[in-house]
Amino acid sequence: MGHDVYLGPRTTLLTTRAKIRIGDYVMSGPNLTVISGDHRTDILDRPMMTLSDEDKLPENDQDVIIGDDVWMGSGVTILKGVHVSDHCVIAAGAVVTKDIEPEFSIWGGVPARCLGSRLKG
Repeated sequence: MGHDVYLGPRTTLLTTRAKIRIGDYVMSGPNLTVISGDHRTDILDRPMMTLSDEDKLPENDQDVIIGDDVWMGSGVTILKGVHVSDHCVIAAGAVVTKDIEPEFSIWGGVPARCLGSRLKG
């Protein structure tokens, strides 16, 4: 976690085998959720809830990296393996399933897509 970070109330950071890295000057509204892993769905001879951490594949857990000077609105969800570039904005309610780039871009929606840029011109 960097310096000058504000994560709103009811933020949830879930990770087991991967890391969540948060840069400097990052802020979020309430109910931010960052999840660095998921479950296997390809084992069909056992109930999914009986699978343990040891059953996971390396690709089931991937680092999440949030760059510097990022603003995430209320209710944003960021999933495994995502890298959020510096100076980006993620709109309220967005579900981020892929990298947020380029720098200074604005993303929103489910799944999140690029809506524009913070750069004027």
